[in-house]
Amino acid sequence: MKDRFKMSLRIALLMLGVVYLAEAQANTYNVVDRFQLLEDKFRTQEMLREFEHNFIFDVSALANTDVLDFVDDAEAVADTQGTSQDKIDAGEAFLLRYDKTEQNARVGVGINIPIFSFKVKEIEVKPSIRAQGNLSFLMGIQSEVLSASDLINLLGSDIPPAIKTKVSTCINSASAGADLVQYIINTPACGLTEQEKTALASQTGKYFKPSDPNSPIINNYIKGEARVGAYFDYKYKKNWFGTLGIYGLYRTDFAVRITADSLAGQGEVAELPDELNSTTNFAIDYRLGYRKDNWMAFAAIEDLKLARLSDNEEEAGALLYGEDALIRLHGEYLYKLSAFSVKPFVGLHKRSSYDIGDGYYLGADLGAHIWEERIGLRVRGMIDSEHFTFSPMAKLWLVHVEYMLRQPITSEVDGVKPATIHSLNFRIDI
Repeated sequence: MKDRFKMSLRIALLMLGVVYLAEAQANTYNVVDRFQLLEDKFRTQEMLREFEHNFIFDVSALANTDVLDFVDDAEAVADTQGTSQDKIDAGEAFLLRYDKTEQNARVGVGINIPIFSFKVKEIEVKPSIRAQGNLSFLMGIQSEVLSASDLINLLGSDIPPAIKTKVSTCINSASAGADLVQYIINTPACGLTEQEKTALASQTGKYFKPSDPNSPIINNYIKGEARVGAYFDYKYKKNWFGTLGIYGLYRTDFAVRITADSLAGQGEVAELPDELNSTTNFAIDYRLGYRKDNWMAFAAIEDLKLARLSDNEEEAGALLYGEDALIRLHGEYLYKLSAFSVKPFVGLHKRSSYDIGDGYYLGADLGAHIWEERIGLRVRGMIDSEHFTFSPMAKLWLVHVEYMLRQPITSEVDGVKPATIHSLNFRIDI
């Protein structure tokens, strides 16, 4: 009996340890996974202000409250007067000031050329040629203890993957505060050829091992994206509708961890590398919806890769963002009374990098329109897993202007505090 009790206790402790480990791993900050979740939440906002067939120009900008102060403060570290240690001390003070925060920014532009509509039997089709592009970055500032194997991750993607593989072991011996690129150039054990050393010479002074292992680190991720192709909005009979988009999807991204020593040497927190991991795919978006009376619902898949058109993996490595598709479900109910309307809605989005519980949202639109809806005002309230969103939009015939405020409703996600985010959208229809 006593032996059984001991065995049961060991099993219970083991299970608790497994649960604790799983929870600790789940709370680890992964800047790319985190970016994907936030990006999909931003794309949900864009989806809710539907791209109509007749829009011709759309521009939007998004940033958290203090992102400009953050960038200015980071650049000021490199301008600190005094010794190298004075600059490092300034860098550490800066990182401690922003510890456990996130910095977000996103700019997007869209152009649309509507094409004449046509009908095939009972299917009404409205095609258009569309081009969209955006540039985004996310920075998560967090204290973490770097293991020896983590040092290689302090090097950005402008260091060729083949060289990273070659020096992954020897870099572990670098001393605190060392310029990591200069170290692997000067260290015979790293085994670089003269040609490789020459190629790396321009990358010195950028990546440093932390002098203080307890100092916070910036987990920086930048992504550029463009898609160009044909989109077909269609309606079948009275109730069925949908959209098919066929396009080329270009992406490039870059991730790097920035230490206080790196800031002291360079002062840059948002800079793309010289060699981009550019990847272009042939992809589709597809939406299928059903509308009856005041109800509407649809399912959609976005960024579904059909074929690889080109890449630069040999020189700059693979795309960090990945190539898995985004799945959506959405439903809403529209109630109209004279010039006023109320539209509650609910939905979710899912990608492999986050749980399904992270992608839900629900909210309602309150609207007032006149002149056959050419002039109107719409106010949206919406909640998701992290934020409450308040979003007023004014429609003045050909022009739409929308402001969005995303206020955190949770104090911490993966060890950082979600940011208060502001966004502005401007659109022209014809």
